[in-house]
Amino acid sequence: MARTPSRPTGCRSRPRSSSTRRRRRRVSAAPRHSRAVGDRHAPAAVSETRSPASDALRALAAPLGLRVDGVRPDTIARLGGLVLLGLLFAAYLGAWPLFDPDEGRNAEVAREMLVGGDWTVPHFNGLPYLDKPVLFFWLVAAAFRVLGVGEVAARLPAALAAIATVVFTAALGTRLIGRSRALVAAGVVATTPMMLVFGRLAIFDVPLTAFITAALYCLVRARLDGAPMRWWPAAGLAMGLAVLTKGPVGVAVPLLAWAAARGALPRPAGRAGVVPLVLALLAGALPVVPWLVAAATREPDFLRYALVDETALRFLSPARFHRAGPVYFYATVLPWALGVWTVVLAASAGPLVRLWREGAPEAAAVGFAARAAAIIVLFFSLSASKRAQYVLPALMPLALLAAIGIAAAPARIATAMAAAGRSALLAGVVAFALAVAAPHVEGPEFFVLTPRVFTASGLVLVVWGALVAATSARRPLAAVVCAACFAPGLGLALLGPLTPYAEARSARALASHIDPAARVVAFQTFEPGLALYLGHPVLLLSDTGQELTSNYVRSAHARLGRSATLRPVAALHALLRDPTPLYLVAAPARLRELRRLGRRRFVPLYVDRRSVLLAAHRVDANPVGDTGARRPAGAS
Repeated sequence: MARTPSRPTGCRSRPRSSSTRRRRRRVSAAPRHSRAVGDRHAPAAVSETRSPASDALRALAAPLGLRVDGVRPDTIARLGGLVLLGLLFAAYLGAWPLFDPDEGRNAEVAREMLVGGDWTVPHFNGLPYLDKPVLFFWLVAAAFRVLGVGEVAARLPAALAAIATVVFTAALGTRLIGRSRALVAAGVVATTPMMLVFGRLAIFDVPLTAFITAALYCLVRARLDGAPMRWWPAAGLAMGLAVLTKGPVGVAVPLLAWAAARGALPRPAGRAGVVPLVLALLAGALPVVPWLVAAATREPDFLRYALVDETALRFLSPARFHRAGPVYFYATVLPWALGVWTVVLAASAGPLVRLWREGAPEAAAVGFAARAAAIIVLFFSLSASKRAQYVLPALMPLALLAAIGIAAAPARIATAMAAAGRSALLAGVVAFALAVAAPHVEGPEFFVLTPRVFTASGLVLVVWGALVAATSARRPLAAVVCAACFAPGLGLALLGPLTPYAEARSARALASHIDPAARVVAFQTFEPGLALYLGHPVLLLSDTGQELTSNYVRSAHARLGRSATLRPVAALHALLRDPTPLYLVAAPARLRELRRLGRRRFVPLYVDRRSVLLAAHRVDANPVGDTGARRPAGAS
């Protein structure tokens, strides 16, 4: 069959000059700078553009004598974003004391590491603490060395990890859905209630999430760029650091997510080969194996405990760690973990399915994010041990889905947000009513619901709900901005009203009533942060060691049960024979047993919801005068 000519046969084509070819190449290349993925180098004229952000930066830099002329707007935007993230996760970082048991214990492990100089085997209250690997303790101890021991330094590694998670979400999203939607996804991750809460706590989960997100970013880059030699070792290193943060889950989660989600992405041009895989394995082993060998040499039963107790039994045995939950546990967690973004995701479900079925340009990203989120949630749902923060790694793929949905159906999102605003108005009115009708709700965990909490929550709900209901239906952008502002605004409003609850969950107030130089004994109870705030370990009298909340100590109690900081209950008699003034900390339920075993007069000095502080005196001694401790108001 003859080929159809592209122009009438009677026309002769005029030869093109070299200048014409150059002009056409320049014209055809110009639109490339507007693409979402390939716009790293914008035209030179962009750098001359004045924007409100650049004007603001110039105004801030002028008093400091700094010149910012010629700074690109995208650079200014990145710097502004980092400043905003710093405010989200670092502002008021030390406003609350460290929560027990997790924050107080983790910070004390880091303090003992710094003071004792043992950077191989972590110690808690003078005993080996190998429940978790060592990296997070290294980071907190390093922060203590620079900033001093305190709440800000203890929480700083988690805050930096939260910022890193947001940055890696933006970077990964840029490769999958373009820069503008990637920034929306990053904003979603940064403003979810779960990330805002746990990104400001001295626990392992957000650093783990940062390394998992980094590993997935590297794997996506390797597939899309066709460069496994560069990116697979980086992914292996990220997974190795995740393992050094919280154990084998650091490699299981990213590999499962990648195995489930990679099929949604375009196939690479060729096979990766063996060399990148070997390099990835070596990079992953590099941070983990040396520490494992050193720790196992010092503590011979560590490897058995780490592999059997902390890994296999944590996943398989509901009774082992007392953290069991139904298989639908995370279905109840995700709505509050995502906050208002749950409304956005629910409204986006239909458009996202349509994009995937129709094979739209976003279909690959939708498939990748949906599969990754589903397998992460499923993995932790099948685990016998369940805690809310375990699902943190799923926030990144869920945020990608939310960003795609916002771009695909802005009117639908705006309508859903307007309805959410009306619901928030109603909830705010109910909160105001509860502030008046229920001045205090009794209960060991519900005293948080005070009139101040109800009032602050009601104010935020009413103002936010009215604003959303009035603007979102007509302005989709306003709906997204309001969604991003809800959790930070509510958290800021509750910072003061929730302070009494934070104090009740901490050992700081208890420690303030104890002379740091005095002998302190904990009787069958233990507040993990007490040693941190006193600056030294506390002797625990216990026949099991379970009060330390260390499964490793409990498993090795036969070997560790008669150490300098852990002794059996029977040792109380010898301690009481010593005439030196003694402070005793006991749970209210243990007071009768303590009085039965003791031969001294026990004078209560301080009482909180968890413990009673007692001064032990000889019967013929002054009950209170020799202790040097202050009797707080309301103590009994």
